[in-house]
Amino acid sequence: MENFPYELNYKILEYVYECRKKNQRIFNKESKQIFFKITKDCEKINILRKDLCQKCDKKAIWRVRMIMNNLLPG
Repeated sequence: MENFPYELNYKILEYVYECRKKNQRIFNKESKQIFFKITKDCEKINILRKDLCQKCDKKAIWRVRMIMNNLLPG
């Protein structure tokens, strides 16, 4: 992947990178730049010892917070 142009690497890595909470696939400087560009809106938060993304897991976070506030049956 070192010899591919930047645009092609970006297209390939769009399929690999989906969220910032799963960042185990960074392998060089260019992939790191692409990773941060694709996941710029993701923010990792920890609720009840679980790592959730504020953008990707919006419904799960809402449900957990409602259960913690006793507004939904658990």
